[in-house]
Amino acid sequence: MLKLFESLCWLGLAISVVALTITSLPSLGGSHVGGNMLLAHMMASGVLVFTLPLLAVFGVGRMLGAGEASPAQKISFWVTIATGFLTILTVFVCMLPIPSTETMHTLALLHRYAGFAMVPAVVLFLISAWQFRRMNSMRSSTPG
Repeated sequence: MLKLFESLCWLGLAISVVALTITSLPSLGGSHVGGNMLLAHMMASGVLVFTLPLLAVFGVGRMLGAGEASPAQKISFWVTIATGFLTILTVFVCMLPIPSTETMHTLALLHRYAGFAMVPAVVLFLISAWQFRRMNSMRSSTPG
């Protein structure tokens, strides 16, 4: 049951990363995210903020253990967790009354870079996890 919940969390994270990436594409062109795109971005971020800490707790034991995950899976897991928490942290600090306007602009830039860095990490993790499970499957691929 726990494995199913973890798989659902990864699915939620993957879907939210796709939605967050699509809604943040205007920022690549130098414009700002606003209106309905910002609303969709904020809604998808709720899924990320919920699933990322759960996945960190679920995966930490397996990613530190020997032989339970491939090296690519371990690296991409830690990069996903690090970039995800950095993305969340930069927005959280922006909401505090402490940073100056210049600091907020720097935090927004870090938020963008960390968010876009998370995309290949999640993709690599999902691919490497699928390959690792496929290679270590108990089912026979030959008939009979």
